[in-house]
Amino acid sequence: MMAETSAADIVITESRPSELLRALHDRATPELEHLFAHRDALPSDLVLVAWAGDHAAGYLVATDGRDGTVEVWEHAVAPGDRQRGIGRTLLYELARRVPPGAIVRVDPVHQLDLERIADYYGRCGFTHSTARRELWASATEVIRATGRQLTGPRGDPLRLVLAGKAPGVVTIGPDATVEQLVALFDHHRIGAVPVSRDGVRIEGIVSERDVLSQLARGGASVLGRQVGEIMTTDVVTCTASDGVELVMSLMTRLRIRHIPVVAAGQLAAMVSIGDIVRYRLHQLEEENQHIRDYIIAGR
Repeated sequence: MMAETSAADIVITESRPSELLRALHDRATPELEHLFAHRDALPSDLVLVAWAGDHAAGYLVATDGRDGTVEVWEHAVAPGDRQRGIGRTLLYELARRVPPGAIVRVDPVHQLDLERIADYYGRCGFTHSTARRELWASATEVIRATGRQLTGPRGDPLRLVLAGKAPGVVTIGPDATVEQLVALFDHHRIGAVPVSRDGVRIEGIVSERDVLSQLARGGASVLGRQVGEIMTTDVVTCTASDGVELVMSLMTRLRIRHIPVVAAGQLAAMVSIGDIVRYRLHQLEEENQHIRDYIIAGR
């Protein structure tokens, strides 16, 4: 029997079209799920995958309409993982990754029985019009409606950690060679980089550990391979409003040391375990100084 999983235990990754998505597509049937379409995701689409432990439990695919709208055209949870808040978690994470004023529309091609799904999306902040066969909500409304049910460790917002970092993010394209990647690591003295053609949409992430693993298996010939061949395509991301405790928890649970930070659906920064540790040490130093000042003042 599958272990019980709550929304707080779910990890969200940003993914690219893959066999993983096709397998989920086949498992979640249209008559049982909220939204289901029949076309492949494009590289420019935002694809979020929900992981319950070591298995993918659901996913959401959305397209930026470029006119202030975001169209959700596939939103599915595997049958054995329903009734756990996974669908709401996916909507919440989508809304946090698009501009606050964006209008999120569901089922833009009107394939679904609106009455069947209106109650579910209504509880997630959406308004529906039977006459126009439309479901819509602002990103802020979705966050407000779904966020109440999806609480977890937060602490100080991550933006306080990022405030001490230099602006900009080092990226590499998927067509670059592993040898070029190693040179990039050495030049910038970093341990991981997001993979992106345009510096905006994340296509994957690759780390020193990935390179070492590939070298151990294939030897020096790996240096001539393309980065896209060795990168991780399901990428854990966060936003600047996430709590430091949440980010620390993700790093510990998933045994990762770097997480890309996204804003309005675009790559904005990179946070490492080193950034978190420095922030924590600075906090401890301030707390110790307050204690010393208090003791001195009391003498």
